[in-house]
Amino acid sequence: MKSKKISTTLTVTLSSILIASFILMFLLNTLILPHYYFSKMEDKVSQVMTSIKALPDTKRTTDALNQLENTQQVTILKLKNDPANIDDFNEALNTQLNRKRVALNRFWITEETLTQLQKSPSSIQRIFDQGKQKSSFLVEMAMMKDTFYLVGVSTVDFTETVEIINTFNLISLSVTLLIIIVLIYFSAKKITDPLVNLKTIAEEISTLTFVTTTDIPSNEIGELAISINKMSHALARYQQNLLATNKQLKQFTADLTHELKTPIAVIKAYGSGIEDGLDDGTYLSVILQQTQRLNEIVDQMLTYAKLESQPLQKNSLQLSECWNQSAMALTPMMKKEHILLLEAKTDQPLSTIKADPTLIKRVFDNLLTNSIKYTTDKEIQVTWRETATLIEFSISNQTNLPTGFDVDKLWEAFYVYEKSRNKDLSGTGLGLPIIKSIMEEHGFSIEAKLVHHLLVFTLTFHKNETKNS
Repeated sequence: MKSKKISTTLTVTLSSILIASFILMFLLNTLILPHYYFSKMEDKVSQVMTSIKALPDTKRTTDALNQLENTQQVTILKLKNDPANIDDFNEALNTQLNRKRVALNRFWITEETLTQLQKSPSSIQRIFDQGKQKSSFLVEMAMMKDTFYLVGVSTVDFTETVEIINTFNLISLSVTLLIIIVLIYFSAKKITDPLVNLKTIAEEISTLTFVTTTDIPSNEIGELAISINKMSHALARYQQNLLATNKQLKQFTADLTHELKTPIAVIKAYGSGIEDGLDDGTYLSVILQQTQRLNEIVDQMLTYAKLESQPLQKNSLQLSECWNQSAMALTPMMKKEHILLLEAKTDQPLSTIKADPTLIKRVFDNLLTNSIKYTTDKEIQVTWRETATLIEFSISNQTNLPTGFDVDKLWEAFYVYEKSRNKDLSGTGLGLPIIKSIMEEHGFSIEAKLVHHLLVFTLTFHKNETKNS
């Protein structure tokens, strides 16, 4: 189905409304206007007659009637009623009309009319033709104290007048309508062109080509264009994140497969050796060691998977206490490896934070374990810093990582740059990713920097509002 352009639809719709309005105006001029005009004339003579009736007899003078006549632009006649001689009565009325320059083909007041006026205080209206002048003379008559009063006004023949007006309107409005239609078309096109552009942009976005528009008018369409631009940017970022996530997932799957495959292959080889009688007494211990390795990988995987699904059990806790617990638990290992832990103590107790104690302790355990594994000079440095709103914890150690090493790789699952110098602490490559997930889940931050072979991890925690004294 072929769609119509909005500009064409708007032009046709608005033009149809204008044409219908003009047709309605012609019909009103032809059918309603003559009746409306005559009704207004009837009201006019009636109002003047009412004003005359309201005057006292002594004030219905010729001067007063002439003043009312000039004010209201009507003709007023006053004549003593003489029912005995109706011809002289009408002759006198015609004479007065001629003096007032009102020419009528035939003007005659019948005896029946005069009799009716004498019997009733109500007024009577009549219309008299003015012949070739193509107008009529509308009058209202009344009898007051044996005096005949007439109020009249000339009314034009509106039929011919309306035809002239309609003919003129038809010509002028046709030209006007043509100009209006042209203006409507270009105005509608100016409005709809940005919409056509947005349609093209939307089609491009639907094909995953995240383009934007620079045609942004200062109206609601401009607001729509801005929203579509924002949507395009958001979808582009989402696609990039999705592709990166898919890449990471593939890499994660490959790394996990590799991590699991190595101990499984070792267990299989040493198990076959036991079946073939090649065991020198060490095969079973190697199998148990690799089984423990598999168990550690599975445990780390479960921990990594549960971090985002389990709700945090936040409590108010003292960071230094959590750190001391981790340091004490790993002191035997540090003594065995002759590693020195250098900690810069604070002058005052640290403020408290709100966090999950178990997970924060895991952060400190993993960080300290990582430093024990990879320190090259047998020293680990720890510092604390507290500001008005934050607590910073830094742990650093010398490493064999090259100066240009990309430290962001340390946050990738199963990434292990170098072998641990501690055989009892072999790495799975999940310790640091777990730390980063825990910190982000709490709304805290962690940063890794490499400065002249010194690897520094800086953790930033938000303090509670109430300081622990």
